[in-house]
Amino acid sequence: MTARRTRTRRNTGSQHSPRPVGVLRRFFSAVTGLLGLVLVLCLSLGILVLVSAALIHGYRYATSSEYLALQEIEIKGNQRLTYAEVLRLMQVDTGENMLKLNISRMQKNLADSPWIKQARVRRDFPDQLHVDIQEKQAYFWVQNDHNLYYADKKGRTIDRLSPERLVSLPVLHLHDGAGSRHVAEIVTTLERRRFPFSIQDISWIRITETGRAHMYIHGLDLELSLDCRELEPQTDKLNLVWNDLRRRQDIDAVKRITVAGENAWVAYRRQAKPENQGK
Repeated sequence: MTARRTRTRRNTGSQHSPRPVGVLRRFFSAVTGLLGLVLVLCLSLGILVLVSAALIHGYRYATSSEYLALQEIEIKGNQRLTYAEVLRLMQVDTGENMLKLNISRMQKNLADSPWIKQARVRRDFPDQLHVDIQEKQAYFWVQNDHNLYYADKKGRTIDRLSPERLVSLPVLHLHDGAGSRHVAEIVTTLERRRFPFSIQDISWIRITETGRAHMYIHGLDLELSLDCRELEPQTDKLNLVWNDLRRRQDIDAVKRITVAGENAWVAYRRQAKPENQGK
């Protein structure tokens, strides 16, 4: 018999052991990637610093440039307030840099004025400023705490009377502040010329707690009384009576006209006329 030789292979374990060359290659690859990342971050940071420096330099140049100096201020909508008063409220003047103007502060300063209802300020580069104002309109004088004030069409106070620019207006008397809605309706009716006279002809208006309005027409020395709760039919009746008195040339002799419901009463100041006459 022939003997078989069996070769025995020794397992040295070299197949599973890490190779030194591969480890070094991975180490240097990681170091190279990290250095590249650091280089990119440094370049980005450098570019950011350069851009920031350029912006700061540009802003400083723009805020000191005469090209952006304010040259013209246009104001619209002011009637009571003068041009100089509006500028003083805004705290602005020509020559200031357009980029340094605080628009929000200007609008707030204008809104704080008792005469300004609404204000809008906008820049128009390179050298203009536009101001649009909506002023409150005074219709009456009202007394409050022993002082006279201007009041709007609802009887709300605007500002205290000043002797510098005194505007003569009807005096408004409200019963404990009531009747503001009736006052606004009377003003609207006057503006629509539904009354036979204008608001300039009225010396005073008194609104009672029952909703009746009493007016005094100074040019005719005539007192008028009507119900604010039925203002439209009351003014229609008043116009009929007024036109009839005009036609008969009796309006100058009338002392009082009272309108209530569908009726009207006329009181004369002369004895030649009946003291009370229904219409």
